[in-house]
Amino acid sequence: MTEYTAQHRAKLEAYLATHILPSGLGNEESACTIAAINLAMTGEVTDDIRPCMSLVLGRAVIGLQDAMPAEMRNNARYKALIPNMPGTGRAHEAERLAVLMNWMWTVVLPQVQPYADKKGFGAEWSKMCKEKTRAAARAAANAAAARAAADDDAADVAARAAVDAADAADARATADDDAADVAYADDDAADAAARAAAAAADAAARAADVAADFADFWTAVDPIGVLERMTYLEGTRE
Repeated sequence: MTEYTAQHRAKLEAYLATHILPSGLGNEESACTIAAINLAMTGEVTDDIRPCMSLVLGRAVIGLQDAMPAEMRNNARYKALIPNMPGTGRAHEAERLAVLMNWMWTVVLPQVQPYADKKGFGAEWSKMCKEKTRAAARAAANAAAARAAADDDAADVAARAAVDAADAADARATADDDAADVAYADDDAADAAARAAAAAADAAARAADVAADFADFWTAVDPIGVLERMTYLEGTRE
Protein backbone atom coordinates (compact mmCIF):
# COMPACT_ATOMS: atom_id res chain seq x y z
CA MET A 1 0.00 0.00 0.00
CA THR A 2 1.33 3.44 -0.92
CA GLU A 3 1.87 5.30 2.33
CA TYR A 4 -0.03 8.51 2.96
CA THR A 5 2.48 10.68 4.78
CA ALA A 6 2.33 13.85 6.82
CA GLN A 7 3.98 15.62 3.90
CA HIS A 8 1.25 14.45 1.54
CA ARG A 9 -1.40 15.67 3.97
CA ALA A 10 0.26 19.08 4.29
CA LYS A 11 0.42 19.45 0.50
CA LEU A 12 -3.22 18.46 0.18
CA GLU A 13 -4.37 20.87 2.88
CA ALA A 14 -2.39 23.70 1.29
CA TYR A 15 -3.91 22.97 -2.11
CA LEU A 16 -7.46 22.84 -0.76
CA ALA A 17 -6.98 26.14 1.04
CA THR A 18 -6.12 27.98 -2.18
CA HIS A 19 -7.98 26.21 -4.99
CA ILE A 20 -11.56 25.64 -6.13
CA LEU A 21 -12.83 22.08 -6.55
CA PRO A 22 -14.74 21.66 -9.83
CA SER A 23 -17.35 19.20 -11.00
CA GLY A 24 -15.43 16.75 -13.16
CA LEU A 25 -11.73 15.94 -13.16
CA GLY A 26 -10.44 19.50 -13.69
CA ASN A 27 -6.77 20.41 -13.98
CA GLU A 28 -3.84 21.49 -11.80
CA GLU A 29 -5.42 24.87 -11.12
CA SER A 30 -8.81 23.44 -10.23
CA ALA A 31 -8.78 19.71 -9.51
CA CYS A 32 -11.60 17.53 -8.25
CA THR A 33 -11.42 15.80 -4.87
CA ILE A 34 -9.64 12.66 -6.05
CA ALA A 35 -7.39 14.59 -8.44
CA ALA A 36 -6.38 16.93 -5.60
CA ILE A 37 -5.38 13.89 -3.54
CA ASN A 38 -3.35 12.56 -6.46
CA LEU A 39 -1.68 15.93 -7.00
CA ALA A 40 -0.53 15.91 -3.39
CA MET A 41 0.67 12.30 -3.49
CA THR A 42 1.98 11.84 -7.04
CA GLY A 43 1.88 15.23 -8.75
CA GLU A 44 -0.57 13.90 -11.36
CA VAL A 45 -4.11 15.01 -12.19
CA THR A 46 -6.02 11.73 -12.34
CA ASP A 47 -9.12 10.22 -10.82
CA ASP A 48 -7.32 7.01 -9.85
CA ILE A 49 -8.16 6.08 -6.27
CA ARG A 50 -4.92 5.66 -4.34
CA PRO A 51 -4.15 2.16 -2.98
CA CYS A 52 -4.21 3.56 0.56
CA MET A 53 -7.81 4.77 0.15
CA SER A 54 -11.08 2.88 0.32
CA LEU A 55 -12.38 2.14 -3.19
CA VAL A 56 -15.98 2.33 -2.01
CA LEU A 57 -15.35 5.73 -0.45
CA GLY A 58 -13.51 6.90 -3.56
CA ARG A 59 -16.31 5.90 -5.92
CA ALA A 60 -18.88 7.59 -3.71
CA VAL A 61 -16.73 10.74 -3.60
CA ILE A 62 -16.44 10.87 -7.40
CA GLY A 63 -20.18 10.65 -7.90
CA LEU A 64 -21.29 12.87 -5.04
CA GLN A 65 -18.74 15.66 -5.41
CA ASP A 66 -19.73 16.06 -9.07
CA ALA A 67 -23.44 16.16 -8.22
CA MET A 68 -23.53 18.41 -5.15
CA PRO A 69 -23.71 22.21 -5.54
CA ALA A 70 -20.39 24.01 -6.04
CA GLU A 71 -20.82 25.96 -2.81
CA MET A 72 -21.19 22.75 -0.82
CA ARG A 73 -18.27 21.09 -2.59
CA ASN A 74 -16.05 24.02 -1.65
CA ASN A 75 -17.22 24.73 1.87
CA ALA A 76 -14.92 24.44 4.88
CA ARG A 77 -16.60 21.29 6.21
CA TYR A 78 -15.99 19.30 3.04
CA LYS A 79 -12.45 20.55 2.55
CA ALA A 80 -11.64 19.60 6.15
CA LEU A 81 -12.86 16.05 5.45
CA ILE A 82 -10.81 15.39 2.30
CA PRO A 83 -7.36 15.05 3.95
CA ASN A 84 -8.77 12.21 6.07
CA MET A 85 -9.89 10.13 3.09
CA PRO A 86 -6.47 8.76 2.05
CA GLY A 87 -5.35 6.15 4.53
CA THR A 88 -8.83 4.69 5.05
CA GLY A 89 -7.67 1.44 3.44
CA ARG A 90 -9.76 -1.38 2.00
CA ALA A 91 -10.32 -3.71 4.92
CA HIS A 92 -13.81 -2.42 5.68
CA GLU A 93 -15.45 -1.90 2.29
CA ALA A 94 -18.64 -3.73 3.24
CA GLU A 95 -19.16 -1.49 6.27
CA ARG A 96 -18.61 1.65 4.23
CA LEU A 97 -20.94 0.44 1.51
CA ALA A 98 -23.61 -0.31 4.13
CA VAL A 99 -23.46 3.31 5.30
CA LEU A 100 -23.85 4.57 1.73
CA MET A 101 -26.66 2.17 0.81
CA ASN A 102 -28.63 2.94 3.95
CA TRP A 103 -28.35 6.66 3.18
CA MET A 104 -29.55 6.06 -0.39
CA TRP A 105 -32.60 4.05 0.67
CA THR A 106 -33.66 5.95 3.80
CA VAL A 107 -32.60 9.55 3.17
CA VAL A 108 -32.12 10.27 -0.54
CA LEU A 109 -34.84 8.37 -2.38
CA PRO A 110 -37.63 9.31 0.08
CA GLN A 111 -37.08 12.94 -0.95
CA VAL A 112 -38.86 12.10 -4.23
CA GLN A 113 -41.88 10.58 -2.43
CA PRO A 114 -44.14 13.70 -2.51
CA TYR A 115 -43.63 13.98 -6.25
CA ALA A 116 -44.20 10.24 -6.75
CA ASP A 117 -47.45 10.48 -4.75
CA LYS A 118 -48.61 13.38 -6.86
CA LYS A 119 -47.85 11.64 -10.14
CA GLY A 120 -49.33 8.25 -9.33
CA PHE A 121 -46.34 6.02 -8.62
CA GLY A 122 -46.15 6.74 -4.91
CA ALA A 123 -47.07 3.23 -3.78
CA GLU A 124 -44.24 1.66 -5.76
CA TRP A 125 -41.79 4.31 -4.64
CA SER A 126 -42.70 3.88 -0.98
CA LYS A 127 -42.40 0.10 -1.27
CA MET A 128 -38.94 0.47 -2.79
CA CYS A 129 -37.73 2.67 0.06
CA LYS A 130 -39.14 0.28 2.67
CA GLU A 131 -38.08 -3.05 1.14
CA LYS A 132 -34.69 -1.87 -0.19
CA THR A 133 -34.53 -4.60 -2.81
CA ARG A 134 -33.64 -4.69 -6.50
CA ALA A 135 -37.08 -6.10 -7.33
CA ALA A 136 -38.90 -3.25 -5.58
CA ALA A 137 -36.56 -0.71 -7.20
CA ARG A 138 -37.23 -2.16 -10.66
CA ALA A 139 -40.97 -1.94 -10.03
CA ALA A 140 -40.64 1.69 -8.95
CA ALA A 141 -38.55 2.43 -12.03
CA ASN A 142 -41.21 0.89 -14.29
CA ALA A 143 -43.98 2.85 -12.59
CA ALA A 144 -42.07 6.12 -12.93
CA ALA A 145 -41.18 5.32 -16.55
CA ALA A 146 -44.84 4.84 -17.36
CA ARG A 147 -45.46 8.37 -16.16
CA ALA A 148 -42.46 9.58 -18.13
CA ALA A 149 -44.14 8.33 -21.30
CA ALA A 150 -46.49 11.28 -20.84
CA ASP A 151 -43.54 13.63 -21.41
CA ASP A 152 -42.87 14.24 -17.74
CA ASP A 153 -39.13 14.96 -17.47
CA ALA A 154 -39.03 14.63 -13.70
CA ALA A 155 -40.63 11.19 -13.82
CA ASP A 156 -38.06 10.09 -16.40
CA VAL A 157 -35.24 11.15 -14.09
CA ALA A 158 -36.97 9.53 -11.11
CA ALA A 159 -37.08 6.29 -13.09
CA ARG A 160 -33.35 6.57 -13.67
CA ALA A 161 -32.78 7.05 -9.93
CA ALA A 162 -34.74 3.87 -9.21
CA VAL A 163 -32.80 1.94 -11.87
CA ASP A 164 -29.55 3.12 -10.29
CA ALA A 165 -30.83 2.01 -6.89
CA ALA A 166 -31.66 -1.39 -8.36
CA ASP A 167 -28.17 -1.61 -9.83
CA ALA A 168 -26.69 -0.82 -6.43
CA ALA A 169 -28.82 -3.50 -4.78
CA ASP A 170 -27.90 -5.97 -7.51
CA ALA A 171 -24.18 -5.33 -7.09
CA ARG A 172 -24.48 -5.67 -3.32
CA ALA A 173 -26.31 -8.97 -3.76
CA THR A 174 -23.55 -10.19 -6.08
CA ALA A 175 -21.01 -9.52 -3.35
CA ASP A 176 -23.11 -11.45 -0.86
CA ASP A 177 -23.45 -14.40 -3.25
CA ASP A 178 -19.85 -14.64 -4.45
CA ALA A 179 -16.99 -13.73 -2.11
CA ALA A 180 -14.54 -13.78 -5.03
CA ASP A 181 -16.32 -10.84 -6.61
CA VAL A 182 -16.89 -8.83 -3.44
CA ALA A 183 -14.35 -6.07 -4.14
CA TYR A 184 -15.66 -5.41 -7.64
CA ALA A 185 -19.28 -5.63 -6.55
CA ASP A 186 -18.80 -3.23 -3.64
CA ASP A 187 -17.13 -0.79 -6.03
CA ASP A 188 -19.99 -1.07 -8.53
CA ALA A 189 -22.59 -0.69 -5.79
CA ALA A 190 -20.99 2.48 -4.47
CA ASP A 191 -20.90 3.94 -7.97
CA ALA A 192 -24.57 3.10 -8.56
CA ALA A 193 -25.65 4.46 -5.17
CA ALA A 194 -23.92 7.77 -5.89
CA ARG A 195 -25.61 7.90 -9.31
CA ALA A 196 -28.97 7.23 -7.67
CA ALA A 197 -28.44 10.17 -5.34
CA ALA A 198 -27.56 12.46 -8.24
CA ALA A 199 -30.57 11.34 -10.25
CA ALA A 200 -32.89 11.75 -7.27
CA ALA A 201 -31.62 15.30 -6.82
CA ASP A 202 -32.27 16.02 -10.50
CA ALA A 203 -35.76 14.55 -10.26
CA ALA A 204 -36.62 16.57 -7.18
CA ALA A 205 -35.38 19.77 -8.80
CA ARG A 206 -37.31 19.15 -12.02
CA ALA A 207 -40.46 18.29 -10.09
CA ALA A 208 -40.26 21.52 -8.11
CA ASP A 209 -39.14 23.50 -11.15
CA VAL A 210 -37.48 25.96 -8.79
CA ALA A 211 -33.71 26.39 -8.84
CA ALA A 212 -33.50 26.90 -5.07
CA ASP A 213 -34.96 23.47 -4.45
CA PHE A 214 -31.86 21.82 -5.91
CA ALA A 215 -29.70 23.32 -3.16
CA ASP A 216 -32.41 22.56 -0.61
CA PHE A 217 -32.37 18.90 -1.65
CA TRP A 218 -28.63 18.56 -1.06
CA THR A 219 -28.87 20.36 2.26
CA ALA A 220 -31.60 17.95 3.34
CA VAL A 221 -29.76 14.76 2.34
CA ASP A 222 -26.34 16.01 3.54
CA PRO A 223 -23.88 14.17 1.24
CA ILE A 224 -20.93 15.46 3.25
CA GLY A 225 -22.41 13.76 6.29
CA VAL A 226 -22.54 10.35 4.61
CA LEU A 227 -18.97 10.78 3.35
CA GLU A 228 -17.91 11.67 6.90
CA ARG A 229 -19.54 8.53 8.26
CA MET A 230 -17.89 6.43 5.56
CA THR A 231 -14.49 7.99 6.29
CA TYR A 232 -14.54 7.89 10.08
CA LEU A 233 -15.59 4.29 10.73
CA GLU A 234 -14.10 3.47 14.12
CA GLY A 235 -11.14 1.16 14.06
CA THR A 236 -10.68 1.13 10.30
CA ARG A 237 -7.57 3.25 9.78
CA GLU A 238 -4.66 1.24 8.35
